[in-house]
Amino acid sequence: MEDIYLIIFSIISVIIASISLYISIKIKKQYEVNMKKLGNGENFAEMIKDYVSQVENLNKRDDQIIQVCNNLNNELAHCIKKVGLYRYDAFGNTKNKLSFSLALLDRENNGIVINSIYGQDNSNVYAKPIIKGSSKYNLSEEEKEAINIAIIPSKKDLKKENL
Repeated sequence: MEDIYLIIFSIISVIIASISLYISIKIKKQYEVNMKKLGNGENFAEMIKDYVSQVENLNKRDDQIIQVCNNLNNELAHCIKKVGLYRYDAFGNTKNKLSFSLALLDRENNGIVINSIYGQDNSNVYAKPIIKGSSKYNLSEEEKEAINIAIIPSKKDLKKENL
């Protein structure tokens, strides 16, 4: 008698498993139909996978763009960013203030100062390296003024009368 119960139980289990398998297949087919409807005839799940892949590629490109921007920023730190020009009359015998000191500095106040001294018979031009706003060479007052004009923007406005 117990064997009959086991056989009946096995048959019922097979019927339940078959019904579950049928329902699962039907749900999967309905899922595929719905995905095609969402994708306008194309597989929506594949479209989502493609979209996610595109987003990942964009994230990689964003990282590359950020790296390029950082590299540019580092390069720009060494470009001339600050300019100071101070014109003056070196010998007091000309009214045109043809002598000048020109400071060309980067973001960290490194660069050069060029000093041109104009005289009636000759002109001389000198250049001195500038590191952190000063030089290992003696700087004239005019060269110091040009450096200050470059470093401190508000002094530019005060010295416009010398231009």
